[in-house]
Parts: sequence; structure tokens; C-alpha cells
Amino acid sequence: MTKRMLTIFSASTSTVFATIAICLSGLTYSETALADCSASAGPGVDWTDCRKRSLIMSQTDLGEAIFSGADMSSSDLRGSRLDGANFNKTNLVRASLKGASAIGADFSNVIASRTDFGDGNFSGTNFSKAETSRADFENSLLNDADLSRGEFARANFKLANISGVKFDFSNLARSDFRGVKFDKTPSFANAYLFQVRFEGVDLSQATELKSWQIELACGDDATKLPEGLSRPDSWPCEDDS
Repeated sequence: MTKRMLTIFSASTSTVFATIAICLSGLTYSETALADCSASAGPGVDWTDCRKRSLIMSQTDLGEAIFSGADMSSSDLRGSRLDGANFNKTNLVRASLKGASAIGADFSNVIASRTDFGDGNFSGTNFSKAETSRADFENSLLNDADLSRGEFARANFKLANISGVKFDFSNLARSDFRGVKFDKTPSFANAYLFQVRFEGVDLSQATELKSWQIELACGDDATKLPEGLSRPDSWPCEDDS
């Protein structure tokens, strides 16, 4: 067998084994393709695990893009379209998504402390197990979003629409819900509500709230509580914001 024939045989054998390995794993060639960190920002771009710190991408269409595991800390995504994007385990610390649309996006396990989500549309998004202490959600649409089992200590939810939001099992300590709006009661089942600001908020239909949560939280005479729960003697709380 000639040297050229041996080379062809070796290459063919490698291809066969690679194909077998892919078939056994149940993946296609396209699914095994690596992310392209040099690709230009745009709809559907795949920047999985890429380092993209401090990018200026305001008003950019990034719908259905994949940023899973990427470092996008301190990046500017203000006003961008992020609908259906994947931010699972993405580092968004101190980034700005102010005014962005991220309908149905995946922010599960995101790291986003001190990140600005204000004035944005995050309806139907998944923020489960997110680490977003001191994040700003002021005046955002969070309708039917999943914020369960996350870290939202000292987050700002002022004036946000939280219709149907799941805060179950999340740490909301010292977060601010004053002025929130909802036409479908959010769920706070087993959420940690230490000094959460509920002044003026109507919680009368929140059937999952327990007395121990209310005693930890902060309210005033305008706060409406579910039937069977009474205003704690500790209300109103001192304002330490």
C-alpha cells in the first residue's frame, strides 16, 4: 500500500470513528459545532463561554442569541432586542439591559449583581436560581416570569409589573416592591422577605403568604394583607435605603 493510500485510509477511518461517536451521543454535526467568539453580534449568534466584557451593543438585534456561560460583565445592551436569548450562567455583573426586550429569554443561573434591567420587557423570562443582588428592575414588565429559588437581595422592583411572577423560595431580603402593579397575584411561597418594602401594596389575594413572612417584611397602614393575617407591631419599618 502506497504512502498516499495509507493517508487516505487513515483520514477515512478517523471520519468513520468521529461519525460513530456523534451518532452514539445522539448529536448532529451542527450541534457539536463550537461557538464562534469572533462572530459579529446579531440574531442567533452563538457566543457560548466567550469573553465579551464591556461591549457596547445598545439597540442591537440579538434575538435567539446564545450567551450561555459567557462573560458579558459591564456590557451595554440598552434597548436591545434579546427575545428568546439564552443567558444561562452568563456573567452580566454591572451590565445594562435598561429598556431591552427579552421576552421569553433564559436568565436561569445568571450572575447579574448590580445589573440594570429597568424599563425593560422580561415577560415570560426564566430567572430561576439567578444571582441578582442589588439589581434594578424598576418599571419593568415581568409578567409570568419565573424568579424562583434566586438571590434578589436589595433588588429594586419599584413600579414593576409583577403579574403572575413566581418568587417562590427566593431570597428577597431588603428588596423594594413599592408601587408594583399586577392583575394576577404573584407567588411568594416560602420566599425570604426580611425587610422587603411592601408599603402601599395590595397583597390581599396572595394566598401563599404566611404570617412568619409578613412579620419579617415591611408594610404600613396602606398595605393590604390576606384574610387571616394581621399587621405586625413592627410596622412601619425604619427606612434604611
